[in-house]
Order: sequence, then C-alpha cells, then structure tokens
Amino acid sequence: PPANCKAKQPCNKKTPSYHNKQYCTSKMISILPATGSAKVKSVLSGDTVVLLGRAAAGGTAPEVTFTFERVTAPRMASKANNNVDDPEAFPSREWLRNLCVGKTVYFETRKQGATAGDRVYGLLFMPDPSDKTKKWNLSVESVRRGFCIPKVLGGGDADTDAADDSAGYESALQVAYNEAVSNKAGVHSNKPHVRKLMNAGDEFEAMTLVEKSKRICTGGTVKCVIEYVFDGSRFRCLVTDPELESQGLIYGSFTLILAGVSCPRVGN
Repeated sequence: PPANCKAKQPCNKKTPSYHNKQYCTSKMISILPATGSAKVKSVLSGDTVVLLGRAAAGGTAPEVTFTFERVTAPRMASKANNNVDDPEAFPSREWLRNLCVGKTVYFETRKQGATAGDRVYGLLFMPDPSDKTKKWNLSVESVRRGFCIPKVLGGGDADTDAADDSAGYESALQVAYNEAVSNKAGVHSNKPHVRKLMNAGDEFEAMTLVEKSKRICTGGTVKCVIEYVFDGSRFRCLVTDPELESQGLIYGSFTLILAGVSCPRVGN
C-alpha cells in the first residue's frame, strides 16, 4: 500500500500491491465537481436521478447516478418486492420526473468516490417556479410533499430558506417533514397510493390491451408514460390511463415498437 494508506494490510494477500481503497486517502477519484450543472436524463425513483454531462468531441455524454443526500424515497416496484411499490413510491417518482426530466439542474456534491460506490450523493436545485430569483432544493421540497423522509428524524427548527445553506440543510429537512406530517401529505396520508406493476406476457397479453383500448379508450388511444427508450423506435411504456383501470390493465408495462420504421440500435 502507499505510504499514506491507512489500511493495515493489503486487501489481496497474493497481490500485495493491491490496497484497501476504502481506507486509503492517497487518491480519491471525483466523479463530479463540488458544484455545477447538468441535464436530467431520467428519474429512477423519488430520490435518485440520472444526470447527463456534456459529450467530448467525438465521444458520448457521460451519465451519473445522483441520489439526494440524507433522505430516502419509497422503493419502486421490482422483482425483489413482487412488483409492488412501497406506499407512494410511484407518485414520488412521477412528481420528480414531471418536474425535472430534460431540464438543467444545479448540483452540490456531498459524497462520492470510494465511500459512495458508483453514484454521487448531494443536493439538486432548480429555479423556484413562483420566484425565478430563488432556488428550490428538490430534496427538501420532496420531503415537504411527503414523497421522501429524512434519514434522521428530530432536530431544531429553522427557516426553510436555510435549505440553500449547507449548514442549515438538516434543519430544513426537519421543518419540511413536520409540515408534511401535519398536512398528511404523501406517505403520511391515511391511504397512500400503492401501485402493482404488471408485465405484458406475464400478467396480461399485449393483444388484450390493444383490443380493449379500441373499445374502451376515448379515440382508441391509451395514455402512457414512457419508462425507457431502447432506441429511436422501441420504448418501454406504462399504462396510466384511468379508463383502463376497471379492466385491470392500469400500470401494465409493455414494449412499444413504432410501425413501419426501423432505427439504428444503440450499443450496450
């Protein structure tokens, strides 16, 4: 190990040149600068987004997974939890997605590198919709709406404007949390929203969706959210049309391929 490495022994006894990066302070790789701006490519959950950087000449734009510091959002549906959301997980993600996807945000990094794995933890800011001269701290605003919860509960009161100041961030979270609890917002409501995700081919047939949409949906069209873009002609879609709720097809997930066209495939 390097002379300034705090690891008492090599991580790999057969290869002494390897040292414990968790304790080594000789070299910390920064994924993002301390502050900056980036465009939001996608929203993974109520507390995690994918930021898109600027592409170098002839290269691809770098992508960074960015998670709000000191808060946690309800977990989204996946195979690990039987395709059922934690309460309010979907509204939490949708609020953040509608707010910032495709837009430029400003970030402050708090934790990255060896202690954070392949993601960055910090704060995200956007202009306040009611006053463009002020900034919204997105994690504080999410807590205020009951879409996230502070990891540490309890603490002194502070003015919410202190959210823009790193020293007052924790206090701002507590103020926002108390407000959400008082208003019974989001996860604090009496009946929080729980989504059951259904996959085409497993819980329903794609042709059933096609046939019922023609008979039931206004104009034969289905309201969906595009969850993922595979390439220019292939998308992963989620049914959010209330007209199909009575048919048991709400939150059905399927792949949509544009008819009559083909697009170059994106490399892995």
